[in-house]
Amino acid sequence: MLKKLIYLLPFAFLACDSDSDNSTENQSQNNFIVELVPSVTQTNVDEEFTVTVNAEETIKAMWVSLDHFATGGYSIRNFGSSYVLHFNFDTLGEKTIYVRCQNAANQVSERQIAINVNRGNAVKITGVQVVSFNNINGTWDPEYPISNPNHLADVFFGFNKSKLNSSLEEGYWPRLWYKSSVKENQGDLTWNISSAGLYVDPLKTIQIGVIDQDEPPLGQNLLNSIQDTKSFSLSAYTTTKPTTIAYSYPEINLEFILQVEWPN
Repeated sequence: MLKKLIYLLPFAFLACDSDSDNSTENQSQNNFIVELVPSVTQTNVDEEFTVTVNAEETIKAMWVSLDHFATGGYSIRNFGSSYVLHFNFDTLGEKTIYVRCQNAANQVSERQIAINVNRGNAVKITGVQVVSFNNINGTWDPEYPISNPNHLADVFFGFNKSKLNSSLEEGYWPRLWYKSSVKENQGDLTWNISSAGLYVDPLKTIQIGVIDQDEPPLGQNLLNSIQDTKSFSLSAYTTTKPTTIAYSYPEINLEFILQVEWPN
């Protein structure tokens, strides 16, 4: 459920405790060397690309990180002498991919490669207004009388976006993309998120959830639905390119408006 995604880290990584000095020393003492071969060095937001890891012998363990192994995915298995890693990014700029490999003799080789992420056809979401949700203006905190505004929902929204489950595996899974601030007692239900850097391929599906925040991490679903998210996309607007787009789902009492910027 979205509220669970919001309070859980979207990735579970195991940290590596080997430092870069030891890695460099190991490489100088053995001939276990890996090379990285990217499918591209320039990519666009949400576009998948690959990096092939090649070695002259079997790779027993592999670490993959975007922050020089402060965090990152780790796996022990028989990778063979060549293995394909999968990536996609939804933020702009240069990304450095770090790969550390280990052979059967526990010798280590480490490499890194830079990939530049461009905007491409991505749309930037700059604002959100929640117009309606289930039981809007109604009581969500019954411990307060109707005369007290605290009986109203404390509202936030969240976006999930499908992302690669892991660079070490193929397959996509919805993951938390953005969580808004909370509008207490309903507030104005309008958020300026132009500084959040939310770029998305207009053909990609997004999930929105609208939640009444109780004591964190608890919350109540504000959609009139068993599901606590609703899927939508920008694909119907790629020709007209409006800067304001309204979405209405009366069957679940949800209406919201997006402010967007299209690429030139």
